[in-house]
This record gives sequence, structure tokens and C-alpha cells, in this order.
Amino acid sequence: MLTLFSIIYGPLVIWLTDSFSEKTSAVVVLALSGVLIIMHAAKRNPVWIIPFVYFLISLSTLFFGKIVWLQFGPLAVSLGVAILLSMRVTTTLLVKNFVKNQRFFPNIKEEQIFFTAPIWMFSAWINVLLHVGFLIFASRWLWAFYVSVGWYTVFALGAILCIYLQKRRYG
Repeated sequence: MLTLFSIIYGPLVIWLTDSFSEKTSAVVVLALSGVLIIMHAAKRNPVWIIPFVYFLISLSTLFFGKIVWLQFGPLAVSLGVAILLSMRVTTTLLVKNFVKNQRFFPNIKEEQIFFTAPIWMFSAWINVLLHVGFLIFASRWLWAFYVSVGWYTVFALGAILCIYLQKRRYG
């Protein structure tokens, strides 16, 4: 559900701001993020923090009246991920917990993950720079495209590089 929200967020914000007032757009994003917070909190899933960021951003849009605040949500999430991935040990633990039950990586070792942690950190910071670039220099629809699916491409390229280096180093 969070991935679907991530994919539709950019086009939804553009459509809402073109069709409705700033307050209505902020209320819709506030309601959607509130529903996601409740869903993830009920499941005791720690991912509720991501919709909470969108919740705070839409609240700031309501209070300050500037619709540009809604465009800072994905940037704030990307910046948080980049800071989190900048800590190598944290990256190792996150990736290890993600792949431990995956059928694609049954024999992965911690040193293999630790080896690729800088790639994930580099990908995250490239993502932040691209977010800033699209936010400042691109049209709203290019920003919406990057926020929806473009950043997935950055991390997919990082994953391909990790897999290539893993195969090359560990055979």
C-alpha cells in the first residue's frame, strides 16, 4: 500500500493542485497519509514513519498555505533514507533483515552486505540530489514522474551494481 501511495503521490499532488484549492489538496494528502499511518500502526509495522512525514508536510501546507510544501514530502523521505543509509552498520542490518527470508539470496553473508553498503549510500545521496534538481529546475510533471517511478530506477541501478559486484567478488 505504501508503494502504491509512493507511485501515485506526484501525479496526485499535481492533479489536486490543478483541480482544487491549496487547502483541499492538503486535506486529501493529510487524509490519505492518516489512513496509511493507522494501517501500519495497527500492524505494528515501523514503516508508519514514512506516511507520518507526509502527514506533517500536509499539515504545514494547511498552516502556511503554500502548496510547494507538498512537493517536499518525497524529498524529506529521501533525505531520511540517505542519512540512515550513510551509517554502514545500519545499512548492513537493514539489508540483512530484508534479504534473510528472500529465496533469491539464501546464502548471503554479512560481510557481503557490508561490502555493498557504500553503493546503497551513494544511490541514496544521488536520489536526494535528483529530488532537489527535479524540484528546483524541472517542470511539475517531470517532478511528478521522478517522484513516482524515477527514484525506483536509481535504486534498481544500485541493486544491479551490487549484484554485479557480488558475483564478481564472491563468485
